[in-house]
Order: sequence, then C-alpha cells, then structure tokens
Amino acid sequence: MRWLVLLAVTITSACRGPTTLERRADAEVAEARWSEAFASYRTAAERQPDGRVLNKLGGAALRVGNLKEAAAAFGRMGREDPSRRNEAADGMEMVARAADRAGDTTALRMAVEGLQDVAPGRPVGRYVLALESRGALAPAVRLQLTPAAVAAAPDADMADSLLLQYAAILRDANDCEHASAVYQAVAMRSTLRERALAARHAGQDCALLVGQARIEAGAPADALVWLDEAIKADSASRRGVVALEAMATALTALGDTVGGTLVQSVADRYKAALPDSGGAAR
Repeated sequence: MRWLVLLAVTITSACRGPTTLERRADAEVAEARWSEAFASYRTAAERQPDGRVLNKLGGAALRVGNLKEAAAAFGRMGREDPSRRNEAADGMEMVARAADRAGDTTALRMAVEGLQDVAPGRPVGRYVLALESRGALAPAVRLQLTPAAVAAAPDADMADSLLLQYAAILRDANDCEHASAVYQAVAMRSTLRERALAARHAGQDCALLVGQARIEAGAPADALVWLDEAIKADSASRRGVVALEAMATALTALGDTVGGTLVQSVADRYKAALPDSGGAAR
C-alpha cells in the first residue's frame, strides 16, 4: 500500500539521527505492532516535531485508522517543513481517500483544507463534492473550494446548482459584482426554466445593488453599466422599474437631463402597469 511505502522510505532515509523513542517506534513498525508504533510516534512528535517524525506519525495513524490524527500530522509537516510539502500532500490525499470511503467527514474536511494550504494545485473536486453533499463546508471554505467542485461535477445540473450556491455566497459576502456574473452564466446555460428564471432575477438584484452603490459613491457613469444589466434582465418588472429610476438619476447627475427625463418617463409608464401588490418585486 502507498502509505506503507511512504512510511518505509521515511524510516530508511532519516536526515538526522532518530531519538531512542523514534527508533523504538521504527522497530514496532517492522514487527507490525501498529498501535504501539502509533503511540510511540505520537509521543516522539510531541518531543521532536520535525518533518520526518510527523511523516511517520501520519503513516502510522493511517494504518490504525485514526484519520484525523493522520490529517493533522501531514498538515503540520507540510506547514512546518516546506521541503516535505509534496510528501505532506501525498499523505493528505491518502487521508482524503480513506476518509471518503469511511464517511469520516471531519477527517475529509481536514485533508481537503490541508491540501489547499500546502498544495493548492492538487485536484480536490471529488472530495469537495462529497463534503458539499454532507453540508460540511463553512461559507468561507465553500467560497474557496466551490469552483473545484463545479469542475468535478458529474453533470450540468449539478454544476449549475453549485454555481448558484457559489453566487449566493458571493452575494452574502457583499461581492455582488462577481455574483452577478455567475448568476448570468447560470441563466444563460441552464436548461431548467425555473432555475434560469431564478438566476436571472438574482443577477438582476445584484446588478441593481451595484448600480445603486455606484450612484451613492459618486460614480454615475459606472452605475449606468450595472443598471443597464438590471434593466436588460426585465425592464417591466418592479426591479426593472427601480433600475430605470436609478438610471434616470445617474443620467441627470452626468448632465444629461433630457436622457434622464426620458428614462424616468419609461419608468413611470412601467410602474403604472405593475399590479398594486405593495410588496416585493415580481
């Protein structure tokens, strides 16, 4: 097994002399006394937490099925000994596979986050999908890892679902500029009418928010770009009317009073045709 080869190489290629406790653990590995070796390596790592010992601890933890300890050991090794980052990443990939098979969500999350820390180029999409399906990703981590999950999605439906979740996280993080682009992408590519419509409306909301913020920030020219996106999505909706009114304000601020007046008249016409719901936009 790969983890056993990794452990054997580490034992036979130590850069500096092992402690008595580490040598004892090596002997226990040679005799396949894994539980004892794991305990000995753990104590050795507490006393001498260098990369070599942490690598051995990670391998022994894998062998006895303590996946959280293995993930922690490989993660610490990669952070504290840059020369061993590739070994640490190999170890965490083994932890991720074992944790995925065992359904150990905590260990899988630790391994995925550790891989992103020491080897961000390693593919983790399938594991992110597994964590996402279990609701095991915090918003900040989901924001970082969802693109990898989208790339690993087995079909377009799953990819679109993940993209909508990603856009919602961006929106909640006050990044409506990027969220709007993601919503627009889903609206254009989704074959599910209800999903495409929901994405279009969400994208319109984001574009409107950015446009209004640009006006408040004294940048009416920038605001026009975003308000135009909001109007294109559905000019006759309540959202569209608000965007038209904001566009009239932006044009007037730029000195185009004629254009502002014309746009405001369009907004008034659409507004008069809206049902008197007194509530949210349709």
